[in-house]
Amino acid sequence: MWKAALLIVALMVAGHFAVRYLRTNPLAPTLEGGQLVVETTEHLVRFSLHGPVEGTYLVAKLESNDFGDEPVNATLSAVGFAATRQYLSAHPEHSVYGSMSELQIANLSSPLALIAANRMVYGELRSLIDRYAERVGEKGKWLCVTISGEALGVESAESSISGADATSLFVKRADTTRLLMARNLQVDDCDELP
Repeated sequence: MWKAALLIVALMVAGHFAVRYLRTNPLAPTLEGGQLVVETTEHLVRFSLHGPVEGTYLVAKLESNDFGDEPVNATLSAVGFAATRQYLSAHPEHSVYGSMSELQIANLSSPLALIAANRMVYGELRSLIDRYAERVGEKGKWLCVTISGEALGVESAESSISGADATSLFVKRADTTRLLMARNLQVDDCDELP
């Protein structure tokens, strides 16, 4: 009997890791000639690479964009860690989702759109999305994410159906949202970071 129980637990753990790390990114980003190419449900979008980026951010809000026409996996409202640290030192009692200070933190945030560069990062991003939903639901501690990768700019976009140029549509979105291809992603509780 105990062997069956042990087998079930082992299969559950293996299944969790298989789902988390072996999921395929639905955007299937590829590098072609120095550009990142992403195909959404309706568009083919080419991004230029603008150099390395690294930073830690409080996740004020998070939205998955995997199965729509957005050429990104997720969009988050992010607050730089320096501002987060300053806020946490002044108001340590308000470091949970759903607290009165959440609106103040949201006002400090700016949009950040992420494309996962590989399966491992995509698995971590999906884990972040799940953890964020749990934390918001249970009014848990704020999550911070450390990201390293490449800054992106929209180079061109065209309709996958008609071939019509759609670059201006995606350039307008990129004017208000920072775009990153994440090569590494790590999630922590904000109050546990140094």
